[in-house]
Amino acid sequence: MDSAQRVALLRSLPLFAQLAEERLRPLGELLEPLTLEDGGHFIVEGEKSDGMYYVVSGRVRIAKRLGEGGEKDLAFLGAGESLGEMELLRGGVRSASAYASGPVELVRLKSADLMKWLAADPATEARFFAGLAEIQSGRLRRTSDEVAMLYDLSQLLLTPQATSTLLLTHALQRVTPHLQGAWSAEARVYNQFENEMDLAARHGAAFGPDASEPAPASAADASWTDDRTLQLILRAPKRLLALLRFRADAALDDSKRAEAARTLGAVARLLTSALENIEFRTDEALRERLRSRTHGPSI
Repeated sequence: MDSAQRVALLRSLPLFAQLAEERLRPLGELLEPLTLEDGGHFIVEGEKSDGMYYVVSGRVRIAKRLGEGGEKDLAFLGAGESLGEMELLRGGVRSASAYASGPVELVRLKSADLMKWLAADPATEARFFAGLAEIQSGRLRRTSDEVAMLYDLSQLLLTPQATSTLLLTHALQRVTPHLQGAWSAEARVYNQFENEMDLAARHGAAFGPDASEPAPASAADASWTDDRTLQLILRAPKRLLALLRFRADAALDDSKRAEAARTLGAVARLLTSALENIEFRTDEALRERLRSRTHGPSI
């Protein structure tokens, strides 16, 4: 990576976008290229912060440890995004881990090098930390929206729903308004007698047929059918339950698609459990009616 490429890379970041080339050139010389294979980690939760990173190519998974063991994925970042810069505000240790999701190319800017460069120009330093605070605010807003969405959905699931269609109708009404940007959604329930998916609910603009459609052949539980539309298949252990589709009003880049898939995947898992409960209650009621008819009083 030559000097011009390093400067261009820095200027592609919001934190450095407004700075002159001559100011960025010495900082660019401090960038360290890194290449990782799938699963390789470069930020470890609990370890001391060593700087900020920029994703040149590939995808990065951000995860946090759970108290009972294991980890929870928090986000996915793609080419053109940065991470690790928030520790410059907080100091101390890393609050989450970062892994390569497939082959990844990164560049690292060490904290000590960045702080020394900033100290040479107080005006640049002030603009840098103001921009950093703005980025942090945006991330907190996205996190708050996700928490609100899952809370709203959980409150719905506390109330027994009579049918799968009613549950999915109410769920789309609760979930879709919380998504970043404008989205439409549709839900279909599985018709086992015809092996088809019947339209159950819509929210926003229609983007699928009103008629029933064949059951999905794909084994994938989540897939992007194009750069705007995410399809989620809801399954019980031995049977298909439903299908959800969410469609953004504009094309999404890799990182935004990964983030939407992670968030809506959590929604799909909650709804799968709720749909299984509805089917169990329905089957139990049917069995009870059959028992009553079989063992009822003779006349």
